[in-house]
Amino acid sequence: MKKITILGLSAALLLAACGTEQSTDTTETASGSATMESGKESIKSQLMQFYLSVSKEINKEDASLNDFEIAQVEETLPSGSELSEMKEAAAASAEQAMQAVESIEVPESLSGHQEAIDEALASIAASYEMKIEELGNETPDFQAAADKFGEADAALNEILEENGLVASNLYNEVSQ
Repeated sequence: MKKITILGLSAALLLAACGTEQSTDTTETASGSATMESGKESIKSQLMQFYLSVSKEINKEDASLNDFEIAQVEETLPSGSELSEMKEAAAASAEQAMQAVESIEVPESLSGHQEAIDEALASIAASYEMKIEELGNETPDFQAAADKFGEADAALNEILEENGLVASNLYNEVSQ
């Protein structure tokens, strides 16, 4: 009977030791996965912060341009000198927005997407340059500029989606 008890205790200790060892391996694996998940979440977070900072920087500068575009769509543009003043303010606003976009720096943490982000920002800046040129016309047509901005939206959305984030519409965010 003593031999069975000793054998049973030995088996229990052996199983407990193996169970603890296996548990440790699982913990290490889970910890490694958590670290990878944490890295992915960090990139997502930084990507969203960057994306939101782009719209914030543009919105700080393009209010007069937005006012002009809204008035144009609603067919409520003034005439004469008021229209000239509104166009000048819109062009100045577009210039400031373009400069703001050109000064945006991509964080080091997003260096894996540097080229695509730089191209998107260049498209946005080009869009504002096109709007400045159009404001020099009697009846500005911003469709080509909107299409150019759309290229940037598509590139940024591709990056967002690659990282498990929902696509957005930056053009809508900055046109209000």
